[in-house]
Amino acid sequence: MTRIKRDAIAYLLIVGFCILMVTWAIPVYTPPYPGYGASPALVPYVAVGVIFFMACLSLLRVGVALYLKKPIAVAESEFPEDVGDDSGFTQVGRVNMGRLLSLIVPSVLLIFVIEYIGYILASLLFLISVQYVIGNRRWIQMITISVILTVVLYVVMRYGFGVPVPGPQIFE
Repeated sequence: MTRIKRDAIAYLLIVGFCILMVTWAIPVYTPPYPGYGASPALVPYVAVGVIFFMACLSLLRVGVALYLKKPIAVAESEFPEDVGDDSGFTQVGRVNMGRLLSLIVPSVLLIFVIEYIGYILASLLFLISVQYVIGNRRWIQMITISVILTVVLYVVMRYGFGVPVPGPQIFE
């Protein structure tokens, strides 16, 4: 069995798992809606929906390749041995651990810092640091994007969903 067929089976299993989660697990294991704020089932439904959508897209891509009996191009393939490339290329070899850690460290710090300095300041610092790590050096753009995202997420969480944001609040 080729890896592309194994991928197709894996994507089918993921789609099946998502259907099982939506039809059985989330409704059975989610606490009842308390009548205020967002439903406790909202986040699981959104997460499973995104996973389902991405698995369907990947399944469609693999299905088209199998149906047309065309291999996926080397540049698009995670496993070039299926397309006859013996250059030793793998996705794992492309991971830059320093770059990965430079993204993980601000994320971990956000978890600890948010309780002390509050959501607004922590998210501003987090978004600026992540933009800096990914290569943006235009400070006005970085600050503008960070402020807009922080305000939008604060308003959506606090007033849209009725969920209190973590940490001490500046505006309350």
